[in-house]
Amino acid sequence: MKVKQAIRKIIILGGGTAGWMAAAALANNPVFAAIELCLVESDNIGTIGVGEGSTPHLKRFMDNLGISEKDWMERCHASYKTGIDFINWNGDGQQYFHPFYFQMDVKPAEVFFINANARRRGHGNAVKPDAFFSSGVLAKHNLSPRPNKTLPCTNEYGYHFDATELANYLKDYACQRGVRQIIADVVEVSTTQHQQIETLILANGERLSADFFIDASGFSAKLIHKALGVPFQSFAEELLNDSAVTVPVPAPAPALLDSTQTQQAKAQQAKYHTRATALSAGWLWQIPLTHRLGNGYVYSSRHLSANAAAKELLHSVNLPESTQVRFLKLRVGVSDKAWHNNVLAIGLAQSFIEPLEATSIMMTQFTLERFMSLFLRYQLNKQAETLSRQTLNQAVMQLVLGIKDYIQAHYVTSQRSEAYWVAARKVAISQRLTQLLKAWYQGEDFDLLLYQYDQQLAYFRPSWYALLAGMDYRDPKLKRPFEPISAEITAQAISYCQTLVEQYFQPKHS
Repeated sequence: MKVKQAIRKIIILGGGTAGWMAAAALANNPVFAAIELCLVESDNIGTIGVGEGSTPHLKRFMDNLGISEKDWMERCHASYKTGIDFINWNGDGQQYFHPFYFQMDVKPAEVFFINANARRRGHGNAVKPDAFFSSGVLAKHNLSPRPNKTLPCTNEYGYHFDATELANYLKDYACQRGVRQIIADVVEVSTTQHQQIETLILANGERLSADFFIDASGFSAKLIHKALGVPFQSFAEELLNDSAVTVPVPAPAPALLDSTQTQQAKAQQAKYHTRATALSAGWLWQIPLTHRLGNGYVYSSRHLSANAAAKELLHSVNLPESTQVRFLKLRVGVSDKAWHNNVLAIGLAQSFIEPLEATSIMMTQFTLERFMSLFLRYQLNKQAETLSRQTLNQAVMQLVLGIKDYIQAHYVTSQRSEAYWVAARKVAISQRLTQLLKAWYQGEDFDLLLYQYDQQLAYFRPSWYALLAGMDYRDPKLKRPFEPISAEITAQAISYCQTLVEQYFQPKHS
């Protein structure tokens, strides 16, 4: 079988976090050592800034690059992240914590699962995940997930960071390893008769050619959608949030919490977890960095005007209405293909759900890692080329749809009564999510369904239980046979998590 011509040059279009993640990852991978890498970015386009939190996957990405955690975190004003606190999502003032789960949580988590199953079948009180996972206890006590002594297993945590600084850090890393940066506006894209990208034409008339292109051009998707015409699958009718308004505030001086402090002051003290507070037409993120607290209201423009959203945001974070804010429009959906012909789309050019579970950077990382693992096979011949693209596209779409299911579950289980929340409950959901929610609500075998759908789900058992038990999603009239766990065992599980935190994570001076 005839061998294809080897790829000699790759151009990445677009900087930002996604573009420079690609540049850094490829520059660090020996498979691409003989390939010229070039990144083209405009100095007229800034980082969108709704991706300032991560899942635990980012740690593996930075570790693979050989980057010191202390070094990049310090430069990017980063803080550790133990999970997400969901506040008032049922309109009753209650909250629950979505923890990061690791091996030491297995036993207490099982007690939580049993109690949650008892509750949905009509036995016992509402049960939240917070006290049954180490990261939930860490969040409650405002402690870092970095242990003070060696753990018997690897713990899981994410990060909060300044997205612009992270992109700059990865840019320096990539450029030091031979990636060429070109600052210019691309005004035209030429293609071959076989619908391959051939040349990027810059505003100064220069023409840049390459064998392969990575589209990191954000929502504009200049290559994958505008040049190649790959269809975009909108989720606008399934996920209603299409806008955001943001405002940062400086990090406060350390202070003790007391009952008189405002909600904003308390949020500013939450150093190691994200807060997601439901508002009238969406939700408010609060992300603690070392130098500021990032605040953003993700909302539906069909239910709230931009000015009203800004007013609600500023009121929620206790700032004057005259405070300057930033407005963003969000394109929610996914490209029908992430990889088409000689273009791979990543970041916002490929897909965007919404920032609720901080999955955007994880999607970029997943796509890049899958692409790099397939790259050598892709170059073998036409058959391998086609199979490589199909493999990646199927994997990306499956993950995106799995994330969408989990994000939608936050809305369709809410009991809030505002018009936006009523509409969010009535959106179309997949057959898979329909079956999962029905099984949970009717007290059926939820774990069996999780097992059956295992390969298709982006989130695993602990996350589904945290959400559905945290929202206390159940039929209040249902009473099905179930043997609850004893109060003594429940207390032991809670005590076990508390002891773990005291043993491994408490500051040395305490």
